[in-house]
This record gives sequence, structure tokens and C-alpha cells, in this order.
Amino acid sequence: MQVIQKTAEIIRLLAKYPNKKCWKATEVSRELAMNISTTHRILQSMKNNGFINQDSKNKQYSLGINFIYFAEIVREMNLPGLIAYPSLKKLYDNTEETVFMTVKEGDACTVVERINSVHELRIVKQIGDTRLLGEGPCGKTILAYLPDEIKERISGYTKNKEACERDLVNIQKNGYHKEFIEEYQSTVFSAPLFSREGNVVASISVIIPQCRMSEEVEEKTAGTILEISRDFIEKEESFS
Repeated sequence: MQVIQKTAEIIRLLAKYPNKKCWKATEVSRELAMNISTTHRILQSMKNNGFINQDSKNKQYSLGINFIYFAEIVREMNLPGLIAYPSLKKLYDNTEETVFMTVKEGDACTVVERINSVHELRIVKQIGDTRLLGEGPCGKTILAYLPDEIKERISGYTKNKEACERDLVNIQKNGYHKEFIEEYQSTVFSAPLFSREGNVVASISVIIPQCRMSEEVEEKTAGTILEISRDFIEKEESFS
């Protein structure tokens, strides 16, 4: 079980920084506080199974082509992402910024579909990125429409429960959420997607670098994401 956990940690690390294509074994070991011999052993095993590439000259590691094969299979099985894609594309066409969709998984939310911006300065979202429901704008947008007992429990896990609870009230009042993310120097707009029965099934979001934000952009983005949220109608077999 520990080997599986360590393997998963290595995969997440190599996928976390898209601009860093190759890693030395010592870098992986240091980043994960993992024993160097264990790191070497796992990397070699992954290499032998086609999940990791190793450059013959500099001996550095990168994710292998097998991930493309499995990613396509998962994408074909991703019914929520397929159904919400037209809404996602509309948001992208109106903003030309990175857009993504998240769904609830237990007490967390996971990115299941995204379209990354083509701007040179952009924020890249990874499919599979997972966070606690109350930790970010996407999760809060879903959490705001869940039962009170779930909101109370999840908000209690956050660093600032009162701030989280205020955000949840405002999301229900406004129909969307806007939050500045200092880590990325960007603003995220998120809005809920509902089923025919009125249950929240996902959130749709756009992330805009602060250098491209303005009052005009804010007003247009808020209006667009609200319109998309209100127009979305869940198809019968989706999000089951």
C-alpha cells in the first residue's frame, strides 16, 4: 500500500508543473521528502511499465506516453464533462481565458473538464485537480447549495470558518462567486450548474490573470457566467 501511495505522489508531482518537463531523481526525492533509493526504485519500475520516460543523455524523468492512452479512455467515460462541454466552450469563447468544470466527490471537488487559455500569460488547470469543498471558489460554489449540515461540517475544516460562511451566503444571493487567488495573482469566477430537480451537480469557472482584469471585464464575465448557469439543463443520464 505504501508503494502505491508513493507512486501516486510521484505522478502528482510530475504533473503538477506543466512548464517543468523533466525531473532529476534527486529533485523528486527532495520535493517529496522520499528516500532516494526508494525514489530510484519506483521511477525505474514506472519506466519499465511505460509510465515514465528517462532521457538517455541527462537521465532525467518525465511522464510517459501511456498516460495519453489512459487519459483518452477516462475522457470518453467522463459523462459529466461531455455533457457540460458546450457550456464550458461558451464561457471560453466569451472570455478567451482558462475555464474548467468541477464536480463533488465526497467532501472534495475535482476538475473533470477544462479548456486552457492560449494567452502567453495564463493559468493552466489540470484535470483531476482535487480540493476540499470549502477551500476554493469552485468548491464553495457547490457547497453553497448543499444541505446546511454539510455546509456546517465542511466550513469547520477551513482556515477561516466565518469568512467561508459569508462567502456561501453571498453565493446564494448573487448566483455566482468571485474570488482573488493570491497564489496565482488571478481572479476566479464560479457559478453552479443544477439538475432538473434543482440539485447542484457541478460548478463552472473561469480564471483571469489580474493584468487582464478591469471593471468592464468583471461585469462582462459575471454576466456571462450567470447566463450560462441559468441556461444549463442537465441531461437525463448525466451526473448519476
